Amino acid sequence: MTTIMKLLESGKTQREVAEQLGVPIGRLKYHLTKFRSSETAKTSHRQNGWTEDTLIDERYGADQLTALPRNPNSLYLYWELTPERIRMVEEHLNCGWNVLPKILRVYDVSFVHFTGDNFNRYWDFGIYGDSSNWIINGVAQSCSYIVDYGTTTIDGRFITILRSNIAKTPPREPQTDGEYRWVPMELLHGRSETGQSVEYIQAE
Repeated sequence: MTTIMKLLESGKTQREVAEQLGVPIGRLKYHLTKFRSSETAKTSHRQNGWTEDTLIDERYGADQLTALPRNPNSLYLYWELTPERIRMVEEHLNCGWNVLPKILRVYDVSFVHFTGDNFNRYWDFGIYGDSSNWIINGVAQSCSYIVDYGTTTIDGRFITILRSNIAKTPPREPQTDGEYRWVPMELLHGRSETGQSVEYIQAE
């Protein structure tokens, strides 16, 4: 990635860099997107006082789902599942991992001491089975969210596999302490318990 970034910084276009390195333009764009997403996550961690050593310890070889605020109206999520956790889920549900639906459930827990079943509302999003990160757009500013990564049983029950930390979105503008603002949410995909939905896109 160092060579690619140096070539881009020198003024070359992505297509010119791909031709010079002899790689398909699609592959170059894919790796650039992955690199930039990783850098965004690292920056957010540094702003929270976490070091590179902390990142390595927390992100590799451990079952973890991390939620980070990107801006007042979006969250960035990334996760890791160990083979042991995957096998446990397969044995519990008696089903292969590849055929299980993968779902992100986003809870609005603003002004709530979340205990697992108390929340303001939630939204479900179906995701690609091999995804390890996601961006959710359309959440409200100055609100707190917890995200579950999970699947569903044959009868439709949601099963939590990973649970994130609390992620609080920053305010878009100064506001009175204690003021709680709801924002309109447009349906692209996903289901909301309240009938509303949130836009989401994958972050490669």
